[in-house]
Amino acid sequence: MPEVQQLGEESLGCAPTAHAIGVAAAQDHPLGSLIDYHDGLIRQVVDGDGRALLSVYPSRPVLDPTQATQCVADPPSSFALWTDLAIPYGDPTDGRALAEAIAAAVGGVVTDRI
Repeated sequence: MPEVQQLGEESLGCAPTAHAIGVAAAQDHPLGSLIDYHDGLIRQVVDGDGRALLSVYPSRPVLDPTQATQCVADPPSSFALWTDLAIPYGDPTDGRALAEAIAAAVGGVVTDRI
């Protein structure tokens, strides 16, 4: 599996790059890998045993915050970007913790869809 890509430093309020995802994943899963699909449009983090933890999809700007507010259980006070994350079925603990770490690294929050 490919190694985690090392890119430039992150700034708050931006889309999660491969670097931000890799740094967050390495904290709790140092033997894991970051896998890119479709030229990096979809990124998946797997642990050292190859178990999928989280998939990250491309971020996109929120053009209508009222629509976004209606889609999540506990909406933030404002929206800039929307990034879909998917945690595989089963125990979501590791995937949720990783999603929270990625969001914190780029100035975002994780909320559940309704």
